[in-house]
This record gives sequence, C-alpha cells and structure tokens, in this order.
Amino acid sequence: MKELFRKILLIIIASYIESIFYLYLINIYVIFPITFLLYSFLIYKTDKYNNVFEAFFIGLLFDLFSGTYFGTNAALFCLMSYLINLNSNSFKLFSYLQVCLFFGITSSAYVGFTQMILNLYNFSYTILFTSALFNILFCILIAMLPIYFPRFFSRKI
Repeated sequence: MKELFRKILLIIIASYIESIFYLYLINIYVIFPITFLLYSFLIYKTDKYNNVFEAFFIGLLFDLFSGTYFGTNAALFCLMSYLINLNSNSFKLFSYLQVCLFFGITSSAYVGFTQMILNLYNFSYTILFTSALFNILFCILIAMLPIYFPRFFSRKI
C-alpha cells in the first residue's frame, strides 16, 4: 500500500511538471510524456509482477488530473504494464541502448495514440516525429547519466 501511494504521489508530481514543460515544448513541436515514462520506469525497475488493475487505477487517476478523455491513459498504462511484464526476462538480455529505444518508441506510440484520440482532425506527423526523436534522445541521456555520475546513482531510491 505504501508503494502504491508513493507511485501515485510521483505520478501527480510528474503530471504537474509535464504541464509546465508542455507550454514551452509545444512551440518546437515536441510532446514529452513525463508521466508515461516515469510510470514505465517504475514498472521496469520493480522486481515483482505488477498488477494490471494497479496500472488501470493509476491511469484513471492521471486521466482525472490531466483532463483527458476518461480511460485513455488507463488503457495505455495497462498496455505498457503488460508489455513490460511480458518482456521482463528479455530485458535482462538487452543492452541499455535497446532498452532506451524501446522506451523511446513506446513513448512516441503513446504520443501518437493520445494525439489521435484528442486531436483527430488536427493530427500532426511533425509533432509525432520530433517527439519520437526527443524522447529517444532523452531516454539515452538518462541511461548515460549513471556512467558519468556513478556515486550519485549508486544510492537506492
């Protein structure tokens, strides 16, 4: 229960940070799904099997906070939870670059799905491709940080 509360609190904080960044990044045609990447990272880093109902519940809470259509993020969080749990043993064989590409591509798929649902008549491939490039580069940067700052990242969260 304590871990679920911690996840919900982190998602709320990430949602607030995402709403601040959205105002600036949309001018350069980038959508940066911080909450989706954070939730994916939390699922990826846990050792136990994550329940799909937990992902659905957190997605519904994020739908309430973000003001999107009810169930959009819940379904996408469930899908991401299922994909990570399905491939949890395969991720142990992948390199950091392959895992970063996976998270970057799934975050661009998240951007694509949400843009198709929210902006059906105003769908932009420019936003999709620039967001995909930005998200992949961000995931690679995050994966490279422990190499350059090992003492800071050796601590447990």
